[in-house]
Amino acid sequence: MTTNDLIRSIVERVEKFWYIILLAGIIIAGVMIMYAKTTPITYTSKATIFSLSGANDASASALSAILGAESSKGFSDETSINIIELSQSRTTREAVAAIMVPSMGNKIVAKLLEEDINNHRSWLEPKVVAPSDEKKLIIWGGKILEGGITATINKNNSFVLTYTGRSEALVKIISYGIIDKISKFYIDLKIDKARTDFKFASRKVDSLRAVMNAKDHVMIARDKKSLFTPTDKLEYRMPYENMLADKQMVRNQYASAVANQQSAAYKLQKATPIIRVLDEPDPPYTKESNSPLIFGIIGFFVGIIISSTIMVSGLVFKYGKHEANKALYGQAATTTTTAAGL
Repeated sequence: MTTNDLIRSIVERVEKFWYIILLAGIIIAGVMIMYAKTTPITYTSKATIFSLSGANDASASALSAILGAESSKGFSDETSINIIELSQSRTTREAVAAIMVPSMGNKIVAKLLEEDINNHRSWLEPKVVAPSDEKKLIIWGGKILEGGITATINKNNSFVLTYTGRSEALVKIISYGIIDKISKFYIDLKIDKARTDFKFASRKVDSLRAVMNAKDHVMIARDKKSLFTPTDKLEYRMPYENMLADKQMVRNQYASAVANQQSAAYKLQKATPIIRVLDEPDPPYTKESNSPLIFGIIGFFVGIIISSTIMVSGLVFKYGKHEANKALYGQAATTTTTAAGL
């Protein structure tokens, strides 16, 4: 059996069963069209965020600080929080999943995600069953949100946040929820730091005030002991100069501590939003869905290729077996097979 014999046999086989091959292509094309039509449509929101921090704000001097673009600069003096990592963190995702939505029956976002997936699933997707316990439900919702959130820094060094979901209404709620949780995290961070600084400065002020009072008591006690003693009969002079110098040093430290206390109190009172949404995540959203036409064409050709391969697989197998025998035993051993053909 030669290669020409194989090709001739394949053509004859395809011509003989062409209607079966065509039918297989049509069937698979129909299946692919049905799949494309039942695949859920996704909606993607986009928000661009910038910082409200001024250049004279020591806690956040530039947009690059809040974005984490410069590793040497932190969001605050001691802390550097990358906003990309924050937006995709488990803490933020679970905080969003726990948001209660009054307009949707006072259900939390995690429960709404379960209903959304089940209401917009394809016929190949199994039904989702979320945990009944609220804490586990929130953890589950945070994992679901992980696949829809993306955060990047564009070429203009702006923070771009996107979220992809199956419901326009829920996409809007979740997008605003993510932004709100990011803003709240930074505000809480500033408040916690200012509160810690205020407590530390207050303890320092109280400690230095106690030291000054103690020195005053010592000086008063010495004055009382030498009050009625003539000056010319004092064997030693009281070292007031040293005590006054010590008290002045403590007084200077006290003034610095009071200034730090007032500064911390001011920062605690002025904890305002530090981010602003430039492009809000409102409709119309980017809509994505599978094209039934494209899926149908792909399915048609795939069906033809698969069915044709099945039809001619026997011929190819016999040809391969014949060539193997020819290579192993020579032409004489394969005379019968060649004469028999296919």
